[in-house]
Amino acid sequence: MRHAIARLATILALAAFIPLSAAQADDACYKKAQSQAELTDCSAKDLKAVDDNLNKLYRQMEARLKGDDDTKKLLIDAQKKWVAFRDSECTLSTVRSAGGSINPMNFNTCAAGLTKSRVKDFQAYLSCGKQSGEQDSDDCAIPPAQ
Repeated sequence: MRHAIARLATILALAAFIPLSAAQADDACYKKAQSQAELTDCSAKDLKAVDDNLNKLYRQMEARLKGDDDTKKLLIDAQKKWVAFRDSECTLSTVRSAGGSINPMNFNTCAAGLTKSRVKDFQAYLSCGKQSGEQDSDDCAIPPAQ
């Protein structure tokens, strides 16, 4: 009985602390996972994928800022501070699972979610001035592609 309660508590903790997106829930990695370690590996893969996308967009932004050292420094500074914020925020949001085997997965899930939001921010920077009715490209932090 004690093991059943512990197992139920683990399942409830997974449901409560891991806001998996529909894409993650359908992901074959999560479906195949048989252990917490495997679930953590899946979450690490998710984080790496979204982080790779973020880095690709960041490099595009840097390329557009070639010759604009002042704005490039601002971008670098903002990104360093954003990464520090993301990591601190996820440490805070996963404090209750600290030291537990679920904590790395919780942290990865949090970081992936915040990174997805940052990807949307970067996409907005890169598309600024492209849509009709939007602000003039002179108002964009990142100039349009040539």
